[in-house]
Amino acid sequence: TMIFRRAKLICTLGPACDTKEGLRELIRAGMDVARFNFSHGTHEEHRARLQRLREVAEEMNRPVAALQDLCGPKVRTAAFAAPFDLPTGSKVTLIEGSKDTVRADANVIPIEYEGLAEDVRVSDKILFDDGRLVLEVTALEGSVVHATVTQGGGMRSRIGVHLPSRTMRGGALTEKDKLDLAFGLEQEFDYVALSFVRRADDLQQVRNICLAAGKNIPVVAKIETPDAVDNLESVIAASDVVMVARGDLGVEYPPERVPVIQRQILGVARRVRRPVIVATEMLQSMTKATRPTRAEASDVANAVYAGTDCVMLSGETANGDFPTLSAQMMASIASEAETSAFYEVIPYATRATNVAEAVARGAVNTAKEIGAKYIVAFTESGSSAALVSLARPHVPIVAYSPYLRTRRKTNLYWGVMPRAMETMNDIDKLTAWVSEDLIASGLAVAGERVVMVFGAPIGLVGSTNSMRVHVLS
Repeated sequence: TMIFRRAKLICTLGPACDTKEGLRELIRAGMDVARFNFSHGTHEEHRARLQRLREVAEEMNRPVAALQDLCGPKVRTAAFAAPFDLPTGSKVTLIEGSKDTVRADANVIPIEYEGLAEDVRVSDKILFDDGRLVLEVTALEGSVVHATVTQGGGMRSRIGVHLPSRTMRGGALTEKDKLDLAFGLEQEFDYVALSFVRRADDLQQVRNICLAAGKNIPVVAKIETPDAVDNLESVIAASDVVMVARGDLGVEYPPERVPVIQRQILGVARRVRRPVIVATEMLQSMTKATRPTRAEASDVANAVYAGTDCVMLSGETANGDFPTLSAQMMASIASEAETSAFYEVIPYATRATNVAEAVARGAVNTAKEIGAKYIVAFTESGSSAALVSLARPHVPIVAYSPYLRTRRKTNLYWGVMPRAMETMNDIDKLTAWVSEDLIASGLAVAGERVVMVFGAPIGLVGSTNSMRVHVLS
């Protein structure tokens, strides 16, 4: 029998996989969701990229979901005439700059952030390039910030600047994000992720914009600020999916805290019942090498053991030397962990809080007791499939939906295999049709059992309330 991987694979698209062939290879390697990083690239580039993805996915008949990742209030340095080295111990001046500021001298660093001097305090640390350079503020003079380099390194144009996020003003949604979001809604992305979320309101703001545009698109909360970690429960409850964004967490916190926070996020998400994506630097060395380090392989496997729904690749597939190899490697590490003797599937939350959850959980227990081959979820909106996924069955979930959008959306869920169906309103006809589809496609043979979950009357968007056991014939 073919091995079906439960944990889903998210790959970031970029220059390294910008051809149809490149996308085909990524999909073959196991990409379930494609991430579009709006920190880089123009709307034209993203539009062309999405178009290519949709065409290739259609040719291959694979419901790959597209995730729009908004860049959030990411602060960057303005432009320098040339890169230079900042030695440890040297003194520098930071000024407010804009995209067009070009400086030639090495002691003045322009930063694209309005009100810079008002938002930092003496003795604050300012980090550059994901924490590779560290400056300490020594004095403030008008709109100029004086600082000492406590950890030196190379300085160049447009690198990320990390100001202490507790004092930063403004919400998580910048003007650029609003333009990007409007573009994304028009292009029909399947998910939208918000960076640097600090509180539940940030997510509500995105949701309101989506609803005003008449689109109910699931929102991913990226947890990467101390505020979000402090408000973890409410932030996760306000989201549809959670991302452990370890890159910026690793700048805000010392490295030893990041694995602890990752466990904490997975724990809260399990209680609040939200799917989780573990992201950033999972196979970092594969941007340049054909094999991951042993530690990276362990990291991916441990995320899978800890029950994550998705694992994600960033630079590895977007601009690395081996995009396909990285995706294949991640898929095989996840499969290996799942098929090992040590893999325990722990359901999210210990008791059901409503009928739909109880039915999903009942289906999972029944499937186990009768040795069913699959759990089949008929789903209009994707919610039936999501509920069964969170109950973590030992068998794959086949999510039948007449809508391509729903099939793409459910492709992010752990253990879900989306399949197309025609719209049918009679459960007996539907049951016969499923038998035929599963047997004809080679997914099952006559005599095997499936547990079906659906909302009756069938064909209406609404909550799951029925379960049926069926012997395929």
